[in-house]
Amino acid sequence: MQFRDFAGNAPIKQRLAAEIDAGHYPHALLIEGPLGSGRRTLARLIARAALCRDTDHSARPCGVCAACQKATPPDLTELGGDGTSLSVDTIRRLREDAFLLPNESAYRVMILAEAQAMTPQAQNALLKILEEPPAHLLFILTCDTRTSLLETIRSRCVCLTLAPTAWEEAAPILTARLPKEDPAELQRAHSLFGGCIGQVIDGVGDGTFRQVLDLTPRIAAAIVAPKEAELLELTGALEKEKQLTAGVLAGLSLILRDALVGKYGGTTTLSTAPEAAAQLASRLTAQRLTALMEQVERLQFALSRNMNNTLFLTRLCACLRQAAGY
Repeated sequence: MQFRDFAGNAPIKQRLAAEIDAGHYPHALLIEGPLGSGRRTLARLIARAALCRDTDHSARPCGVCAACQKATPPDLTELGGDGTSLSVDTIRRLREDAFLLPNESAYRVMILAEAQAMTPQAQNALLKILEEPPAHLLFILTCDTRTSLLETIRSRCVCLTLAPTAWEEAAPILTARLPKEDPAELQRAHSLFGGCIGQVIDGVGDGTFRQVLDLTPRIAAAIVAPKEAELLELTGALEKEKQLTAGVLAGLSLILRDALVGKYGGTTTLSTAPEAAAQLASRLTAQRLTALMEQVERLQFALSRNMNNTLFLTRLCACLRQAAGY
């Protein structure tokens, strides 16, 4: 199998290639990973490989056959990923279509993006087709974390967990997609967004990266401000902005890491705001800094579980202030 435009995650690519090159396609795949980690890209590559007509499976997707040339292959169905919930009625209609024979290819492929958006009723409806799928059907689900799905769904899927992409592997893709950007700035964005190429592309393109650079050190300073009102006001900018929130949390994690290193006399920095790290190091004990880092990790997990945003921001302020001893 060919993995064009999908960087990193060598173990997963080796595992997939070993199966697909031999002509074996799991009937249900679950691809998990943070936002922008390449879940949808990989899902579409696997789908294209299954639909490709090249007799050499190791060359799939070939990009030149009739199936590969079609922008929307008739045997590929994609649902989800638009921010709305996947209802039980949607899954029931999908289940009916699943038994239709492929039009042109050996398989019919169905991608359910952001599968965590399925209601419990929808997941149970999907379970019926996962238990006894027709031989021509391939399901590919993507989600941020498999724990957001029912155990009965997870147990019937081959699960793949995507890891962040190292800068050396991400750089060629980022510089090609964002040729006008300074490579040094792209590397800063790559670090800030935790090696998630999709987040870097979107964040630099829509201005989120600049917002994160501006907001993160101010929020770090507000954590130890005399009054909580300053932190509450700053987090108001995160309302309904999940990607910005994720970027700020990632930035805070780096600042806290630098503060802890500085506390013990280290000089290496990873964050984009060394001054904010120095301020926290001077105001807080190592124990408090460690507690803050742990809270940021918990908040990142809560954000990935699609927690109500208003409640999330209230929790963010309370948890960070409490961990800092304010």
